[in-house]
Amino acid sequence: MIHDARALRPGGRITCDLCVIGSGPGGATVAALAAEAGLKVVVLEPGDYITPGQMNQREEQMLPRLLWQAGARMSTDHGTRIHQGKGVGGSSLHNLNLCKRVPPELLERWHRDRHLEHLPPAAWGPLYDEAERLLSVTSVPAEAWNRHNRILQAGTEALGWRGGGLAHNRTGCLGSGFCELGCAFDAKNNAAKVFIPRLMKAGGSVVTHAQAVRLDTRDGRVRGVSAVIVDAADPQAVGTLEIVAPRVCVSASATGTPALLLRSGLMDPGGETGRRLHLHPAVVVAGDFDEPVRAWEGIPQTYECTEQLDFAEGSDKRLWIVPAFGHPMGVATMLPGHGEAHAALMARFAHMAVLVAMLHDETNGRVDPDGDLGLTIDYRPTPPDRRSLAEGLVHGARLLFAAGARRVIVPMFPSRILDRPEQAAALAEVSIDPGTISLSAVHPMASVPMGDDPRVAAVDSRGRHHQVEGLWISDGSLFPTSIGGPPQLSIYALGLHVGRQIVAAG
Repeated sequence: MIHDARALRPGGRITCDLCVIGSGPGGATVAALAAEAGLKVVVLEPGDYITPGQMNQREEQMLPRLLWQAGARMSTDHGTRIHQGKGVGGSSLHNLNLCKRVPPELLERWHRDRHLEHLPPAAWGPLYDEAERLLSVTSVPAEAWNRHNRILQAGTEALGWRGGGLAHNRTGCLGSGFCELGCAFDAKNNAAKVFIPRLMKAGGSVVTHAQAVRLDTRDGRVRGVSAVIVDAADPQAVGTLEIVAPRVCVSASATGTPALLLRSGLMDPGGETGRRLHLHPAVVVAGDFDEPVRAWEGIPQTYECTEQLDFAEGSDKRLWIVPAFGHPMGVATMLPGHGEAHAALMARFAHMAVLVAMLHDETNGRVDPDGDLGLTIDYRPTPPDRRSLAEGLVHGARLLFAAGARRVIVPMFPSRILDRPEQAAALAEVSIDPGTISLSAVHPMASVPMGDDPRVAAVDSRGRHHQVEGLWISDGSLFPTSIGGPPQLSIYALGLHVGRQIVAAG
């Protein structure tokens, strides 16, 4: 059953075998497996239960329902905007369905550096195979690539760079282009569609509008969760809820999970909780083309340029380049200028192609709780990361000009518009700081990195907390490093792994 906490009696108590905090790919997968193994499972979700029929493709209505702070969550210096999803299904409701595996080079490095006895590199292959089968992951056929993606392909091939098509977890896609606002056609094979029904069938429950604020622990064991009932429109506590459970799995995202642990007073000897956040920060450039692009039509992000991405240890190639396009409201907030100048750029909306250069970052950010409901994110890119992001502007501009753009627009302060390809090289000197350019991030991860040495890591390679019996983690927090690509498939794989570990632990 799915229950709205606002309809429950405030101050109530729920008893279960396992409480899962968060219903995204990590939490929903764990919850389904545990319920099917016979555990009584309750999932807490601070957001709404949003059906495909309610996804009306309107930015001003869907963004507040699908994203924390309506997509306006920022780092403390306002230099990076972090998009994170909420609702039953988490970020899988609004993401663009990209599925990639963590490269073998990183898996080997994780095993070497973090001693992942229970999750060696060889264990990932079967987990990925299973996740891809459950989510019906397939390569998007080239005939389904829209003009926006073909522009990146054209630029990549014209420069002689490396690139190729991407795989997605979608079935029956109509190519409406509204993926970021939720799929009204139920074509996403996401957590809400694949794992929540399995949870329901096995007798599990989801409680929406219920936000965990503290983990209740005593004598080295977890005892349950203290939660508040929240109004999703403007998160305010309107009541309390107590969950009594001998097992808790925190899957509240790579920002929500460490904030909850720290708010609960659960420090780790290595001091890693909330102190090693990676974000895949990104810069964007837009190309203005003579012929219409109509980038909002068709399937987003079906082609990637990987020329500037090398996972060899010590490599300075750490940029993943893909198309990225917003709907009118989002584009308007990114384009430079005011008044007539801004209106003139918006008039070219149908002719624009936008590329995003996303960084496989080395910066260690920080997450802290802010009261009972909030959190803060401190993220200030290191000098090498800033230099790489500036190079991302250069590479994006070169790709757009190579594909035939008549000019390239760089959303920065002051704004910069390039008319000739040779001007792109100067973008390497752009100062990557909040006063000059805004960064965006959609992949928070690695904030509670797994490791089997309890002197270093908070959580082992089973997802089990070293310091608190009965406490588990299952989300992107567990990655030991940035992964340089879309994380959702790997989070589903971790959910399968952690879910089975919870069941096996009894």
